[in-house]
Amino acid sequence: MSLREWIDGTDLFGVIDLVFGRQWGQRIVVIGAIVVYAWLALSDPATAQASAVSGVGTFVQMFTLILASLLIASAIETLLPRDALAGLIGDGAGARGVILSGLIGGLLPGGPYATYPIIRGVADRGASYPAMLMMLIGYSLIGLGRVPFGLAFFGIEIVIARVVIAVGATVVLSLLVYALAQTDIGGRVLSFEQ
Repeated sequence: MSLREWIDGTDLFGVIDLVFGRQWGQRIVVIGAIVVYAWLALSDPATAQASAVSGVGTFVQMFTLILASLLIASAIETLLPRDALAGLIGDGAGARGVILSGLIGGLLPGGPYATYPIIRGVADRGASYPAMLMMLIGYSLIGLGRVPFGLAFFGIEIVIARVVIAVGATVVLSLLVYALAQTDIGGRVLSFEQ
């Protein structure tokens, strides 16, 4: 399909979705950026221009990482058979699967733009809701990708203590999330069926 065919076949809402995104969270960020830059352009055009150049420069530097992460997330459907994944971190995996998910989340490198699509892809392939939640929490708590930055600013003892405490907290939180998911109320709250 050529660009002209796409434009001819796209309605106004398709264009709005393309520019502003399909989800409200994305739309809020895009509209917020437009409002901030409009205000900056009116109040201080030089700062607005410098900020825009800096933002585009950061995007160019991060583009390959973002693209690679999205491609990996898409490839998860081929790389991770649904049955194997469900056995490891699906509903039938029990507390062990939820703990494993939290620890796996702690190993994921990169920022949210790289990690969130991967976690969503794993969830789409059969991870339980508590397992997906713990991948997000483990990613935030453990964050092994942040260890080199920690070593640059703090001593090795501080970094090791942080990782050990984060791993312990992830295991404890995993057990709490799993236990909550087993209750009547928690089972309804912590499920994909809403």
